Amino acid sequence: MTVHFIRRRKVVVMNRPYVIINCASSADGKISLPSRQQLRISSDEDMERVQILREQCDAILVGIETVLADDPKLTVKKPNAKQPLRIVLDSNGRTPDNAEVVNENADTLIFVRRGVKKKINRSNIDVVECEVDERGFIDLDQVMKELVKRGVKNLLVEGGSTVIWEFLKQGLFDEFNVYISPIVIGGRDTPTIADGEGVDSEEEIIRLKIESIESIGEGLLIKYVPII
Repeated sequence: MTVHFIRRRKVVVMNRPYVIINCASSADGKISLPSRQQLRISSDEDMERVQILREQCDAILVGIETVLADDPKLTVKKPNAKQPLRIVLDSNGRTPDNAEVVNENADTLIFVRRGVKKKINRSNIDVVECEVDERGFIDLDQVMKELVKRGVKNLLVEGGSTVIWEFLKQGLFDEFNVYISPIVIGGRDTPTIADGEGVDSEEEIIRLKIESIESIGEGLLIKYVPII
């Protein structure tokens, strides 16, 4: 399998880290079963790619719904690997004290809305209060500034679909990597790669450039970049 290396920037631009969105979907863009039950979509080869990517990044970010649904560890499995900072967007402080994302295998940063008193009594856990928008979603600009202050130069965004949508909509990404598995799930209300409210007009469509397409295992990895 080809080993992928991210293009590290020498300086942080636009007051934020270099952001890579990474996800996997079925051929029809779905990321779970219609019941919202999670399933493995990536091939073994793609899972290996993701592990390499995690080790290259300074931090990994997910939303609270991913934590509650999947209970991910967000760590690198290789022995003695450099573990990235784990980040959870959790407006209402719902991260369980026994969630895998707050275990002692790596440091974790939890962003909550201002006024939410969330405390997990472990030395590797830090909670930061942030402003939220009218929907209660954490202010991503504030998150990016906090990460820059903490020395995060490369950020990997792994989901879920609402979080991915917000990063895409706000233009806070440099790479958008989608592994497409040759399966079809279907379902009118089945979660997709990017949910959220979507656009209201053709003029608001987020347009991307395909930078590369690669066969990995039984599927395809498509790397998109923003059109600047």
